[in-house]
Amino acid sequence: MSSKLVIALDTDINKAKKIIDAALKFDFKIFKIGHLLFDTHPEIINYIAKKNANVLLDLKFHDIPSVIAKAVKEILTKYKIWGFTVHTLGGKNMLEEIRKLTDDLSQKPLIFAVTILTSLEEKDLKLFGFKTNIKNTVLNLAKLAKASKADGVVCSPNEVSLIKNVCGKKFLTLVPGVTIQDNNPDQKRADSIEKVIHYGADYIVVGRSIYESKEILTTLKHLKNFLN
Repeated sequence: MSSKLVIALDTDINKAKKIIDAALKFDFKIFKIGHLLFDTHPEIINYIAKKNANVLLDLKFHDIPSVIAKAVKEILTKYKIWGFTVHTLGGKNMLEEIRKLTDDLSQKPLIFAVTILTSLEEKDLKLFGFKTNIKNTVLNLAKLAKASKADGVVCSPNEVSLIKNVCGKKFLTLVPGVTIQDNNPDQKRADSIEKVIHYGADYIVVGRSIYESKEILTTLKHLKNFLN
């Protein structure tokens, strides 16, 4: 499977719609909706669905199993969702409860389990009390996610190869922290799009480089050249 682009729409509703319409011209059909748009304009999900495109709902669910299961059920009943994110740190029971819930659906969305946010680095894990380095921690969480029957994980570019080697090629990786021509100050564990593709990432998340671009069409064309 070659890398596919996921466009993060962490912007206002009007620009988001502009980006969606532009991206479809290049056959980019997966759009990540986070708290910014979901909390203010959840109808953007229906807008994307009507365009025959896919929604990755990035709310990073994290709570006790019964609470998260109810929340996920309500959302999946109301909206057409291609995939969504949960935190591996919610634990095995939470992940399994969500898997059980989605298994009862006729159209099963993909479950991506967040490992360690790409905005965090080694010193942050030490503050949390983790005894292993980031790569080992991410790998442990990825193995937990796979054992709990998640479809894949969210990880930084640095961990893609390791996860693929240990968890198998079919275990999906959704990768933010991808740089094109600029740097994102929020991302501490990042790498270039060329290297992320080379590492074998299944889904590459790009947002800021698109929605902050003065020439959105040019940026999308640039990305299309990478992913051909």
